[in-house]
Amino acid sequence: MGENSEIIEIKPELTALFNDYYAFRNQLMDAIAKKPAKIVLDLSKIPVMNSISISSLVWFCKNAKLEGIAIDIRDIHPDLMKTFEVLKIDEYFQTI
Repeated sequence: MGENSEIIEIKPELTALFNDYYAFRNQLMDAIAKKPAKIVLDLSKIPVMNSISISSLVWFCKNAKLEGIAIDIRDIHPDLMKTFEVLKIDEYFQTI
C-alpha cells in the first residue's frame, strides 16, 4: 500500500441500497481500488440492509483487510446492529 495517507469516507443512503442493489458494492469496490490508507464507513442512516448489502459489507471488510486498508465502521444504526446481532456478525463489525 505504500505511504498513502488518503482517507475515503462513505456515507451510503438507504434509498440507494434498495434502488440499485449493486451500487453499494460498487461504491465499496471503488474505494478499495483507490488503495487509501483508511476507509471510513458511516452507517448511521442505514436502519436496515438486504442480504446483498450485508454480503457486500462482509466482502468489503475482508478485501480491505487483505489490501492493508484500515477500516472504521462508524455509527452503526441501532436497528441495523440488531440485525447484525441476529445474524451473529455484530462482533465481526465491532472488532474491525
